[in-house]
Amino acid sequence: MATEVAAFLLKEKLQNLKADQTIIHPRLKGRISTAIDNLQQLLSFLKDTAEPDNAEDRESERTNLLYTIYSAEDTIDTYLLRRAQQRLKRLASLWSQKEVSKGLKKFNVEFMDLPFFSSLKKDQPQPQPQPLQSKVPRNVGSATTREGGSTHRWEKISHLLDMESEAVVWKQHMEELVKGLIPLPLEEQEFRVLPVVGSGGSGKTTMVRSLYDRVDIKRHFECRAWVCVSRDFKFRDVLVDLIEQVSITRLSGIDHMGDDILAEMLLKALMEKRYLIVLDDVWKVEDWHQLTISLPDSQNGSRVILTTRSDEVADLADLWGNPLRLHQICDAERWELLKRQVGKHEAELGKFEDVIMEKCHYYSPLDIVLAGGILSTTESREWPRIIAKLPSPGEGRSTSLDIVSLSFHELPPRLKVCFLYLGLFPKPLDVPVRRLSWLWLSEGFLSPTPAERKMKLEPEDLADMCFEILVRRKLIDVTKWKLDGTPKTCRMSGVIRDFFSPKSVRSGLFYIHDNETKLPTICKIRRLVEYMESEKVLDDSIDENLRSFVSFNNKLRGKANREIGTFFKSLVNKKGFSLLKVLDLEGVYKPLLSDIVGNLLLLRFLGLRSTVLDSIPSAVGKLPCLETLDLKHTNVTTLPNSIWKAKKLRHLYMNEVHIDAFFQKLSKGSLSNLQTLRGLYVGNENVVTNSLDRLVNIRKLGLTCHKKSVKAVVDWVLLLPNLHSLKLSSIDEFGKPSKIELMSLEKQTKLCNLYLLGALEKPVNLSRVLPLSLKKLTLSMLELKEDPMPVLSKLPELSILRLFADSYLGSRMTCDGEGFPKLRVLKLWMLSQLRSWTVEEGTMPILQELEIRGCDALRKIDGIKHLQSLKELTLTNMPESFTERIKRGIWREMYIKVNEWMLSRHQANQVRTADEIDEYDSEDDSNSHVEEEGEEEEEEEERYYDEEGDESGEIDEDGQEDGDESCR
Repeated sequence: MATEVAAFLLKEKLQNLKADQTIIHPRLKGRISTAIDNLQQLLSFLKDTAEPDNAEDRESERTNLLYTIYSAEDTIDTYLLRRAQQRLKRLASLWSQKEVSKGLKKFNVEFMDLPFFSSLKKDQPQPQPQPLQSKVPRNVGSATTREGGSTHRWEKISHLLDMESEAVVWKQHMEELVKGLIPLPLEEQEFRVLPVVGSGGSGKTTMVRSLYDRVDIKRHFECRAWVCVSRDFKFRDVLVDLIEQVSITRLSGIDHMGDDILAEMLLKALMEKRYLIVLDDVWKVEDWHQLTISLPDSQNGSRVILTTRSDEVADLADLWGNPLRLHQICDAERWELLKRQVGKHEAELGKFEDVIMEKCHYYSPLDIVLAGGILSTTESREWPRIIAKLPSPGEGRSTSLDIVSLSFHELPPRLKVCFLYLGLFPKPLDVPVRRLSWLWLSEGFLSPTPAERKMKLEPEDLADMCFEILVRRKLIDVTKWKLDGTPKTCRMSGVIRDFFSPKSVRSGLFYIHDNETKLPTICKIRRLVEYMESEKVLDDSIDENLRSFVSFNNKLRGKANREIGTFFKSLVNKKGFSLLKVLDLEGVYKPLLSDIVGNLLLLRFLGLRSTVLDSIPSAVGKLPCLETLDLKHTNVTTLPNSIWKAKKLRHLYMNEVHIDAFFQKLSKGSLSNLQTLRGLYVGNENVVTNSLDRLVNIRKLGLTCHKKSVKAVVDWVLLLPNLHSLKLSSIDEFGKPSKIELMSLEKQTKLCNLYLLGALEKPVNLSRVLPLSLKKLTLSMLELKEDPMPVLSKLPELSILRLFADSYLGSRMTCDGEGFPKLRVLKLWMLSQLRSWTVEEGTMPILQELEIRGCDALRKIDGIKHLQSLKELTLTNMPESFTERIKRGIWREMYIKVNEWMLSRHQANQVRTADEIDEYDSEDDSNSHVEEEGEEEEEEEERYYDEEGDESGEIDEDGQEDGDESCR
């Protein structure tokens, strides 16, 4: 595996170098092509032979091969570094290209002399790399991926990812578990532990998760929490996780609290509540005993569900002596589950039923899900070959692991690398898809092939597609979803991670700097990952060839911020200039960075999100290869002038950086590749007309502007043909919402997400302003006088609508029949003058979530019974009398969540608008399994559950019932 990873990464570098127009050395391109052919031959050989990593007889040859590959990679990266230096000094690069040519000549000679390849036929034609979407034929990979197509694709395959569809095979077990969770009223309400025991892959977690999110379960328990315990149990981590989920207030000073204090905090938080806690994957009896001290028995019907592979743990945990043991599913259940995984091509699958079921006899649910994942992402003409490779009962040490290995082996090389890379994230962490995709791209894993370039696919498109393939393969689980239905966070499942983590480390793709992992001996470290629990000092010996540094050390004022500056001085001084391409310090508290960062000339990604930095070194603006700069959730208010001259920068995230004081006119080619611009404050219209309006490739734009610059900004927006997301806020000199002028956005046919904050200068006809392509719309402080619902209901693609503070000032609102055909989420916040709302029959036919917050004047809702698909109704900071009328009038099963949300005095002084309330609210909103990040840049976390509901009656004021989210 290490050889395959190294060969793929070198091949990607060479292909990028071959496409470089600056290569003028007469022999270099020919030697690049030869090296690419050799590497392709190697990759094909490794795929066909599936050479095991631990074959001792090949160890010496593989080591020599790795050194040969890494030597060639060093030659290329050193050339790129010299070229960056020469560009700064305006020197020619012909001499440097000559050195690369010599290095590749040596590589090709050494490569062909290795005895490892004596069995290969040098004249055998090698297959050409295919576009990524050809590997997954189910409409994956159109050029419209990032213009709303991503959401559409996830909707189309959602049935393949539905947890309830997988849990259907345990229907009888689920009924037994529900009886234990919600006993009859006459039964004693004593505390109970409900163990669920089964082997790895038997479906314990999937079954319990499907119950955890059910409406009747959520209605019965006052608070719920879910934690993964796992084999490497850490008592403190589990305590903190539980407290954050069940506590009303946020934890502060956690670094200074002992375990006994945390255990007492949890005990007090749970004491007066009827709670449900799921402890997933408990391995040892000692771990269970340690946790029990913080789980009170208040004789109120509280429950703990414990999933485990150990019969001993299950028997000791259940005082009633009756753990739920998952049975082996039968062949009929296996076949039904397999059809659900393959999806709409089940008729084609029927042709292979006999041979598949002969293979799949005794398969566990995980085995079936994994097999279905392979088939659903493979052309049907390839199915006979795949089915023949499926392990039969009794073959190998573990059927599940054999199928996982097959699924991985069938991936193209770049997808293998992307999957293994996920292993660098700490085990208990839900990985932000945003962060994972950025790292993939910055590492150079997903450079478009010539065929993909012809299809006009951007690297970001490939990252989306790559992630989707891995999810459909069931190699990655989506753990949280955005409100628009796209993935927000992910992780490997326990069984898969346990199998692949050692392989990821052995592959040499990265080295984890913690207290346990030993330094690799086979090669120099390319990628260094630092974990929070590490007590070891960063070693000078490991950074000489470092390409990436990713830190998860987010302890407040921890050693990370003290050592990083020293570490990078060591890095840069080794060779004068570092080869580093990725520097991700997200969450590290105020890392000590200096102008020495400017020597990282190959740096492509600088991640400083949530570091609370007050400033960044001026040298950052001079990094010639920088593609992504993330300053979200920092205190940085100004940027170096030079950053606006960057030619390779694609994504820039900030926190209201004021541009006027230091901005200079953009030179030709400056920021020509910029696609994301978030967190900019524009106070002067001249900044727009003289410079910003030259940026025409923007896809995601988030600006706060002074009322004087609003018109110029809007005029610029109209010139952006590829705009996908727009957040526009207007404020005055005191920082309060100000007037905003709207022009028609009808021609912005790719605009899917629109967020507007500010009072309209004059009345506007929304039907002439809003494009029909909108999927998500947020309005705040617009002070509309006319009911906006008749216009908004005609937007055919709208799925999320949020009307925030005083976006509408009328007293009545009506949703006409047959309107909002695709609306799934509706939020009405702080509409201070709204008194009555009428919901007509036929409107919002698929609405799932409704939240009414702080609408103090609202007294009447007519026709809520017509919302047949409504699953969750949230009432936040509503008058108690209104809440009680709603509760009395609801006669069907529905999850009604009532929140009382309060600001501290300091927070109240800082809050201006509803979107700011949303920011504060997100800090305490940790008790939801599925969260939403409106846009990844807005980071507004709101609850979004997915469970079943029925209908309710109309509610009027009297409470009467009336009816039934380069330098590569």
